[in-house]
Amino acid sequence: MIMRLFLNAIFDFKPKDKAFVTIPPVLRDALKEGGWTPERFLFDLYDINEAVSEGRTPHAMLMKRFPQLKPYWHNTSARFAAMNPKTAFSDELIPTTCSHGYGFFSNFPGRKEGKAVFCPDDSAIDMEVLNGICNAIPRPCSFFSAIVVWDAIPWYSDSSLTPALRNIQPGHGMEDFSPGDWAENHEFYECCIGYQSNCLLLSSRFGTGPELEIRVEITDNHPMEDAQKIVEHFAQRIGKPVKQCVRAVFPWEMREKIANKLDYMRPRFDAWRKSDMDKLSALYHNAKEVPPTKPVSAKTLAKRYIERNGFVRHDLCRWDDYGWCKRLPHGYWLHLDLFINPTDRYAEPVGIELVCYGVNFRVRYDFSPHTDLGLPRDTPADEATFQVFQAVLDRFQNDMVPQLVETFGETPETFYQHSYVREYSEEFDM
Repeated sequence: MIMRLFLNAIFDFKPKDKAFVTIPPVLRDALKEGGWTPERFLFDLYDINEAVSEGRTPHAMLMKRFPQLKPYWHNTSARFAAMNPKTAFSDELIPTTCSHGYGFFSNFPGRKEGKAVFCPDDSAIDMEVLNGICNAIPRPCSFFSAIVVWDAIPWYSDSSLTPALRNIQPGHGMEDFSPGDWAENHEFYECCIGYQSNCLLLSSRFGTGPELEIRVEITDNHPMEDAQKIVEHFAQRIGKPVKQCVRAVFPWEMREKIANKLDYMRPRFDAWRKSDMDKLSALYHNAKEVPPTKPVSAKTLAKRYIERNGFVRHDLCRWDDYGWCKRLPHGYWLHLDLFINPTDRYAEPVGIELVCYGVNFRVRYDFSPHTDLGLPRDTPADEATFQVFQAVLDRFQNDMVPQLVETFGETPETFYQHSYVREYSEEFDM
């Protein structure tokens, strides 16, 4: 078993675009022109009401249109489960209850020995059913979150049609899962981000606009250049992606080893980050004793700091992208955020955040003169502060990064982040 890598190209849409209605026909035409036929269709439709028999809920309206969805109904409320102890995928109708429970339709796979176990009734879900589901979103079926997947697409003749699965939920490591277990542990993150396959995935969630992800596995036979050609085939029809990244999925045997490395490194990193605070404090106070002859603004200091240290903006930027990044040796990436708002009452008024990550880890190092050096909250972002920021960065790159390399090894160059993916590395956070 080896690590698998997938290029994820993300396209976003505005709510007024009604992407679930307008985008699927475009995708079908693009698939047909490319000679690609999906072999599997997945969906995950989540809302805050379990009572599908009440008639007005999104679940009830969808069930009325597509009775074949009945086997895919799941309930998550402990109270409701006590009221109605039924097995997953049961044909038993859901009794009326109050509107504050949670339920969802989903045919995403469960796990068994780390492998995908698909619902036995998947043959009832075809392109026509998936199109019908899409046409009902967001009206009349306005779900809290919705995911549909045109899955198992043979982008190439030798493409793997087996998905690569991640599971980040606490306590869900190497043990077995049955399809019924999935219902009790529903998580949008896992269905959306954690499901890596050769596929097209269209999703929306309350508070954010719809997004389409084109996912193409990168292999020795089909490198990044081939994957980009597939993305471009769709981009010609729906516009440029707003974010691209390579996501890695490790087999379960390797993930246990990675977890052990993380456990080994966490206390060492915590001890390291708390050290040398006296030196940084002395540096700051010494710098304050020699004020600059010509003070400059915090904006100018920040610009100089960023340029001097080789940070640049990401190639692509989505709504959640900010800060700067640079590539480190050994395939690692370093993301930088600067916080300069001395009047902020609730967050750190002045500070720096470094996020270093590779294919199998992510470590966050935040520093604030207020928190770490005990300086007043109104400490300005002046030249003395930026001298300390430079020392913080140098210290991290010179002292900590070599320790990370020693522990986690090399990250392949294929692990290219066109933009920083904040939600990506949760499984391997230190």
